[in-house]
Amino acid sequence: MKNILNNSSVHDLSQYIDNVIENGGNENQIEIIKRRNKKEFPITSQQLGVYLDSIKNENSTIYNIPAPIKLNNNVDIEKIKSAFEKIFQNHEILRSKYLEKEVNGKNKIYGFIDDECSLTFEEYNYDNYYSFVRPFDLSVAPLIRVGFISNEVLMIDCHHIISDGGSMTIIMKELEKLYNNQDIPSLEIQFSDYAYYLNENNNTDRYSKSIEFYKNMFNCEYELLSLPKLNNNEKLENDNGTNNGIYEEIIDHNLYESINDYVRGNGISKTAFFISIYGYILSKYSGQKDIYSSIITANRNNHYIENMIGMFVSTQPILLKFNNNDVKFIEKIKENMNNLINIYENEEISFMEISKQLKLKNVNNSFVYQPNVINNNNNNNNNNNNNNNDDDNEKIFLSENNKNIMNNEFYVKEESKFDITFSIIEKESEYVVSLKYNNNIYSNYLIKQIVDSYIEVINNISKFDNKIPTIEYIPKEEKEKIIVQFNDTEYKKDCNKFYYEEFSKIASEKPNKCAIVFNESKITYGQLDLMSNSLARYIRALGVNRNDIIPIICNRTPYYIIGTLAISKAGGAFLPIDPKLPIERIQYIMEEVHPKLILRYQNEEIVNELIKNNYEILNIENFDYDNNNNNGPLEFVNESDDTCYVLFTSGTTGKPKGVLINHFNIYNNLRRFGEENEHLGLGSFLLKENPIENILGITNFTFDISHNEITFSLMHGLTLILADDNLGNDINALSNYIIKNNVEFINTTPTRFKLFMENEEFRKALSIIKAIVFIGEELPRILCENIHKYSNCIIFNGYGPTECTVTCTYKKIDEVKESKITIGKPQCNYKLYILDEEMNICPVGVEGEIYISGYGTGKGYLNREELTEEKFIPCNPYLIASVNTS
Repeated sequence: MKNILNNSSVHDLSQYIDNVIENGGNENQIEIIKRRNKKEFPITSQQLGVYLDSIKNENSTIYNIPAPIKLNNNVDIEKIKSAFEKIFQNHEILRSKYLEKEVNGKNKIYGFIDDECSLTFEEYNYDNYYSFVRPFDLSVAPLIRVGFISNEVLMIDCHHIISDGGSMTIIMKELEKLYNNQDIPSLEIQFSDYAYYLNENNNTDRYSKSIEFYKNMFNCEYELLSLPKLNNNEKLENDNGTNNGIYEEIIDHNLYESINDYVRGNGISKTAFFISIYGYILSKYSGQKDIYSSIITANRNNHYIENMIGMFVSTQPILLKFNNNDVKFIEKIKENMNNLINIYENEEISFMEISKQLKLKNVNNSFVYQPNVINNNNNNNNNNNNNNNDDDNEKIFLSENNKNIMNNEFYVKEESKFDITFSIIEKESEYVVSLKYNNNIYSNYLIKQIVDSYIEVINNISKFDNKIPTIEYIPKEEKEKIIVQFNDTEYKKDCNKFYYEEFSKIASEKPNKCAIVFNESKITYGQLDLMSNSLARYIRALGVNRNDIIPIICNRTPYYIIGTLAISKAGGAFLPIDPKLPIERIQYIMEEVHPKLILRYQNEEIVNELIKNNYEILNIENFDYDNNNNNGPLEFVNESDDTCYVLFTSGTTGKPKGVLINHFNIYNNLRRFGEENEHLGLGSFLLKENPIENILGITNFTFDISHNEITFSLMHGLTLILADDNLGNDINALSNYIIKNNVEFINTTPTRFKLFMENEEFRKALSIIKAIVFIGEELPRILCENIHKYSNCIIFNGYGPTECTVTCTYKKIDEVKESKITIGKPQCNYKLYILDEEMNICPVGVEGEIYISGYGTGKGYLNREELTEEKFIPCNPYLIASVNTS
């Protein structure tokens, strides 16, 4: 195999053969010492792995190799039986059993040839044939059974310890020759002789070199393949009680020819071609640069064993590396081919031995390439000098796909040995992509995605001279769904308006409607509008202009709301500051902003510190809101791109950074709840389906969640039930406050709500709540289930970074139906993309980084130009362009 791959062109291979003949033979030919009349033999390392796993799973059929073969009409069943008896006697491995034997004081596993055992033929009908496949006892020979279904189907079932795929092909070939009274190749040696050779070879330099080769391959960090998995509650079993799944697609004739032409034209092997695409796809779906996999090799590189039945097939570990984006895809294929050449050179050593020596992890996936054996056999027959005319043979087998002649019951127990086994099966004029998988781990949808992506890469075979990251692997239809359909959120409602403008309209229409409840006091919309107008005129007179950032240091009182409305109406941008922050942090923020004015409510100690820096500070608690000089119409001066507010978030370096959100962002974010946006879910429920009248305000003003309480409430004519700091820390009092004011909507974090749920009074108060929106953290399913023990409220899960204006996605939660709680879909005029490290779209369900665009994306960071350029990037035009290209 190595020599064929090294001389992949016809000219090179011909020259190589001439050199071998000239030198008197193959310099690499393996000498096997023939050992006659051995009725016991040391088990090979390949067999040992199968043996140990079989003993561990003694009632399993994981290592059975069942094969149903459709028979031609009028076939003589007795002649088939007679032919099978000759094969049974010719290949002593078919009469072997496996037991422990003491060797040099240690128990070893040996194979024993049982010449007393006999081959029996079982009879079935179409009602009971599925019982043919059943566990073998490795200590009892033979480990092969043969059966017939109504003289129409031949069934063969072997244990893998005595056979493999190549052996099954040999059985079929010899069966047909013997049936037609033709000779079959005589065996120079038996499997036991081969086993002795391997056992002796373990102490040679050849063995040491094999270990050294794999040691070099795995001289790096690597992890098990990690693909997106099912949640526990999604796991299932097939109707037949197994966890097997299989998905297949056909690579049609046209693409088949393209592959063959490409392989020939570039001097590469088909195995290297196919396994390179396999590794590339897995790297994309796992996000891993190094794919730890295995490859199944025939391990028949010696002429002595070409026609021998036995367990030769070898599982070899392999690392498929995709950590260099500057490499062309064709170069990666050639690199993998060189790697395969060395693997074939060392394939006699088993995975178990390699793993034992190098302490490898248990590989969970495998790749198999199955060439077109039938065509190859035909070619071999045509080239051989034998007097048998195959055209005169009576064909006893039909050429149809025998896998399809049985329903799935026959393969009930044909279990997978890996979580994923990916096979490329070559037919006469097509390839079959077959993926066996554990459906308790992976979803059917994911498996179909992988196979579809595999074929998509092959469709781009003409671009293999390009660098690896540019090779497209997501089918066009899938990409269009991700980029276009999933982001069909465009809503052309005019967003060149302002939240405070909407509030003032409501105040003029419903001046007596209650806007804020705070402990025992109430403020109407009319009062709130007049007070904020009065303060706005005053601070505008002090020189506050558009985009001027005005800090407001305030406890949880209505004065905060009056102050922020006034700053906005004056044209400025408000900056909430928690008075509980350390004074050093507050001073740092002030130095970042250099404000013309600071609004404050109480907090004398902070004021005394800030005065030292000559800041102008206005106490909004003592402001004269009834001063006639401040009454009258107020002209709004903002433009939609002006900064509305600044929120300082904790920085990774310990220094907070100011996030700039403009009016356009906040208006789009909160206006989406209107009835006209009912197709987006949350707004329809809150304002139309089951309309709420009020909202509980319990969030710290420095968190953007507070806008879902305050600003949203004022923009839609609702009542804000504002809780002070004491209520926020006293769950019993808060519960009574909720009941007293008939609170209908709560917006908070899961952690805080979980703490509330520990209180019995709060659980009682839950009965009046209509809706809860959770934001800021992952939402545990168990919390939702616990809430619904006490309330019929609707639960929503929201997501959104501060930089993108409160929330950009929502998901209505039904924990009974939902397999997992997600962040939902993008909301009005938002677009979300999951991208990989190369800024390319990830397939559905595959991890990547979230990129958010649209009307809610903020302006950047205050005084942080470099950070803004890093985090706020231009939208990748490739996202759209790649959909529009074929």
